[in-house]
Amino acid sequence: MKSKQELAAISAVMALITAESTAPEYKAPLQGMPSHPYAAYGRQLTMQFRDITQRRIIKRSR
Repeated sequence: MKSKQELAAISAVMALITAESTAPEYKAPLQGMPSHPYAAYGRQLTMQFRDITQRRIIKRSR
């Protein structure tokens, strides 16, 4: 009876180890590299408009 319990415990541990090794690993996105050129262009325009607004270069018509 003891050998059946040991065999079950060993097989459970082996199943757990193999399940963990086949799981996909998380890869962080590359820092400093835009995902797409349009995304980089959009960020650049956003920062430009934010800068213009903060400096109040855009003149409001009265």
